Amino acid sequence: MSGRWLINGALAILLVVLGLLIRAELQRAHIVPTLTDLAAADLYRVEIDRTGEPTITLLQTAIGWRLEAPFQVDADNGRVTQLLGLLEAPVERSFPAQSADLRELGLSPARLTLRLDGRELQFGGTDPVGRMRYVAGEGLVHLIQDRFHHLLIAPPIHYVSPQLIPRGFGPVFGRLGGIPLTPETLNDLVGLHAERVEILAETPSGEPVALKSSDGSTLRFLISEDRRRWARLDQRLLYVLTDAPELTLDPNAVDPTPPEPRPEASIPPPFGESPASVQSPSIPPVMDSPPFGPTMDPATSDEPMASDPFAQPDQPDEPFAATPERLVPADGLPGEPPVVRLTPDGQAIPVEVPDAEPAGSEFPLPGEPDKAAPSGFGQDPFAPDPAMYSDPAN
Repeated sequence: MSGRWLINGALAILLVVLGLLIRAELQRAHIVPTLTDLAAADLYRVEIDRTGEPTITLLQTAIGWRLEAPFQVDADNGRVTQLLGLLEAPVERSFPAQSADLRELGLSPARLTLRLDGRELQFGGTDPVGRMRYVAGEGLVHLIQDRFHHLLIAPPIHYVSPQLIPRGFGPVFGRLGGIPLTPETLNDLVGLHAERVEILAETPSGEPVALKSSDGSTLRFLISEDRRRWARLDQRLLYVLTDAPELTLDPNAVDPTPPEPRPEASIPPPFGESPASVQSPSIPPVMDSPPFGPTMDPATSDEPMASDPFAQPDQPDEPFAATPERLVPADGLPGEPPVVRLTPDGQAIPVEVPDAEPAGSEFPLPGEPDKAAPSGFGQDPFAPDPAMYSDPAN
């Protein structure tokens, strides 16, 4: 009797275990897979690469997301979180990429690529029946709800933070047009958020505002007359505020921050600072003697001086060297060459060449009586000079 109870108990336990296994399997079957197994908190770098558009690069820091390209400003944490919601987007269906025509799906070539650290997702077209978006990654093509594509094609300005003062920048001193601001005004500026952020198309006119942190770094704006438009010229961004802040001045305030480093003395002073307040960098004094040792006078030194291969050649003591504007002989007009005739014994007899032929030596050309014959016409240039063979007695 006891043996039968043991068998029944073992069978009951076996049935319970089988029931639990079947239930777990059914629950796993009802779990919808997600696009990735990544967590947004674990990401460091996110890139949105679009054909014909600038690449958007986002970095996650300890104080929030930062936009590194094409701007270098704080990113809107809310919009970045909304974008990264696609990491957990439910996948309706998946199939191998080799079994599909990627060109028909808009994935070859892919016009939009999302890089999540070391992982890459390519976004294609939509399914004409269910209006699902095709996403390729790690050898598979997934179909997800088309709820994130508008965030992927948004312009870079969409991800710029509307906060006027960057995160981590604590202004301790500021100037409006060269006059210091009160500490209460600086605290109010930290909490300001713009109604919208625009790309600065042209340099506006306005009054300069300079804010300095405790380490000496400076943040500069150019504000409009109504104080609602704050232009940040270094990033070409315009922050449009809903209400104009109240800027209270304190002419007696003292700047407690160190001076901003300036590598060049010719750099103009920043907004709101006078040229007298800018400390010029220290310039080393001019040395009277070369740093490698005293010079030696060649006239008084007993040791021979080695020739310097980089020294300039000595200038000649000719008048021409002192007046380089003077024409060299080759630059002048050529004159008549001297005529020299030689006797049979090699003696040279200089012959003076007349400046012009006598008027009576001109005679008309044969057949052209109205034209005069040129000089030397009809003479043999190789004939000997009769003067060479004249009788010395005559």
